[in-house]
Amino acid sequence: MMSDEELIVRVRAGDSAALETLVQRYQPMVNGVRQCFFIRLFDRDDWYQEARICCYNVCCHFDSGHGSSFGAYFKLCFRHHMLRFVRRDLAAKRSGDLDTISLEDVALAGEPSATSQYTETIALRTYLQHLRALHDQLTGPERRVWAAMVGDDPTVAEEMTAYMFRTTKASCRQKLADMMANDCAMPEIRRG
Repeated sequence: MMSDEELIVRVRAGDSAALETLVQRYQPMVNGVRQCFFIRLFDRDDWYQEARICCYNVCCHFDSGHGSSFGAYFKLCFRHHMLRFVRRDLAAKRSGDLDTISLEDVALAGEPSATSQYTETIALRTYLQHLRALHDQLTGPERRVWAAMVGDDPTVAEEMTAYMFRTTKASCRQKLADMMANDCAMPEIRRG
């Protein structure tokens, strides 16, 4: 069995098998770090891929002359590497991404997709109920335009004038916005 130092030299020389051996050797450490963080939409393979990337970078920069062991340095670097993803997910400018769902997924499945499982809130459930009920409140032309908007009938836009399609589309959006505004007035949905 090769030592960490021998494997590091081989990784620097471009040996991908040595890199894989190092990552496998430190897999319990990777799993330990994985237990400490939740990164949305990251699966096990993503974690191991990031571990490989980080391990390669650590091998390129590691200097045993500083008195630290490779394992301790790799763990520190890997934790910091993964914290970047956590910070990215929690950034204020991405906070809207946490509560978004795909209308196409809802239209196809009738429920939020598996990737939006973290957004189950009272507001989301209420919006989805009203989204389904919206169809009953639409006029005939609005129903056809709504179907075009969610991708069920793309030919509707060709059958109407551009002005009529735009105004009917705006009417659909306004009805949905009115329903959502009414929902936000409900005390169980109001935030803060």
